[in-house]
Amino acid sequence: MNIILLTFFICLFFIVQPSHAETDLSEVYDENTELTISGKIIDIVLPKRGPAILKLSPGRMTYYVVTAPRWYLSQQDIVLNAGLMIEVKGSKYFGREGNVYIIGREIKCRQTGKKIILRDMHSRPLWGRHEMQRRQP
Repeated sequence: MNIILLTFFICLFFIVQPSHAETDLSEVYDENTELTISGKIIDIVLPKRGPAILKLSPGRMTYYVVTAPRWYLSQQDIVLNAGLMIEVKGSKYFGREGNVYIIGREIKCRQTGKKIILRDMHSRPLWGRHEMQRRQP
C-alpha cells in the first residue's frame, strides 16, 4: 500500500509541475544584454500570477517575451494576439531549461505602428508604479 501511495505522489509531482514560463522568470532587466527582434507571436502564456509571456518566432528559434501582468495589459488596453507581427526591444537571458527569454521594454505592432512601453528609462516596470498608486487611499 505504501509503495502505491509513493508512486501516486511521484506521478502527481511530475504532472503538477509549473510550466517553464512560470519558473524561469528570475532575472532582472540588464541593459548590457538589450536587443531588438521582430517576429510573429505564435502563442501567449497567461499564468495565474505574474507577467504574460509571448512565444515569439522570428524564424526557426523561439523566444519567450516577458511582458507585464494581465491586469496591467488590460488596464492599458493592450491586446496581443497569436499571429500578430511585432518588434520587441528588451533584455535577453537564458532560462534554466535553456529557453531564450526577452524581458520586454517596449513592443511595437508592425501592422499598426502602435508602441507599447513596459519599462521606464531606468528599466523599472511601469506596472509597479500603478500598483503602488492603486494601494494608496
